[in-house]
Amino acid sequence: MEERIDHSNENDYKIILGLVKGFLQTKKFIFASILTFVLIGIVVVIFTPKTYSSRVLFITQDSSSAQSSGLGGIASLISGGGIKASGTTDIPTFLYPQIIDSWEFRKQLFDIPLKLKNEDSLITFKEYALEKEGLSFSQTISKYTIGLPSLIFSRNNDESKSALLPRKVIDSLEYISSSDRKVLQSLREKISFSISKEDGTLEIKTILKEEPVAAAQLAQQVQLLLQKEVIRYRIAKAQEKYEFIENQYQETKQEYKDAQIRLASYTDRNRFNTTESSLIRKRQLENEANLLYALYSDLEQKRISQSLKIKEDTPNFTVINPALISSIPENSSSFLTLVIFALIGFLVAFFRYVATTAVTYVKRLWNGV
Repeated sequence: MEERIDHSNENDYKIILGLVKGFLQTKKFIFASILTFVLIGIVVVIFTPKTYSSRVLFITQDSSSAQSSGLGGIASLISGGGIKASGTTDIPTFLYPQIIDSWEFRKQLFDIPLKLKNEDSLITFKEYALEKEGLSFSQTISKYTIGLPSLIFSRNNDESKSALLPRKVIDSLEYISSSDRKVLQSLREKISFSISKEDGTLEIKTILKEEPVAAAQLAQQVQLLLQKEVIRYRIAKAQEKYEFIENQYQETKQEYKDAQIRLASYTDRNRFNTTESSLIRKRQLENEANLLYALYSDLEQKRISQSLKIKEDTPNFTVINPALISSIPENSSSFLTLVIFALIGFLVAFFRYVATTAVTYVKRLWNGV
């Protein structure tokens, strides 16, 4: 029984060694396959544009908790306890990607200036996306071969639409043109936003082809615009109330000055007039001036208090890692690309040998039957 098992194992080893020997005998095809795919890999490396990325890492903090003891205490002294602890609305961080992807936000990115390699002057992102941004080698081939009919149709369709529709507004609704959609798509491909579940840090990442400086500029502008939008939303109610108090304050201040002028003018004209009616009129003007002064002083206190409230509600953004200009492209592993293509060539040769061996074996069985 043991001799049969040993003989069976020996036959298995012989079969495996025979297959390996047969595969190695196809070394010419193996070499040709590997060389072919390596050459394909070289072409891919040459025609694939280098992409550069830039990252901004930051955290947001609620400044009301950090400043309530200081600014809130000062405001309470000024207004006599006028400011009370009240909940403030804020944008949750998980909504930040929706803000970045919104039309109103991205529309502001259309006009940001960028510095390109071969340009002497700054150009806007919209000009870059429509005029300077090129397609990769594979995208160009696909566009003008498979996608040629759709390209012609879409171009004619866009021309007919642009001839019929106005550029900006239709019945108070904003119209997004085909060029705007192209810029929006370009922004979606270049901007990404992520939130770390471990430490709560926020990261903005931008990727541009062949433009490391422009990638850093775009990341910085996205960060600044996002902070501006969050702050604007956070202090919107407090800012609106401050503007109302400011308008009332300026009006009352002018009325108080006018009342002082009327009182001084009347006093100068009736300096030696001691009649009762003159004294009554003077007291009326004094009471009017004192009332306006009291109202003016109260509004001034509320104005200062509301100004501190805006500072208290303004969130703080701490930038941990600012946007930097990268000197190393994202896709710089050319050697790894060639190794992958060489491995693909080897696998093609291997599976070809397996397929031919299987076909030969099946034919032998068929002929034997």
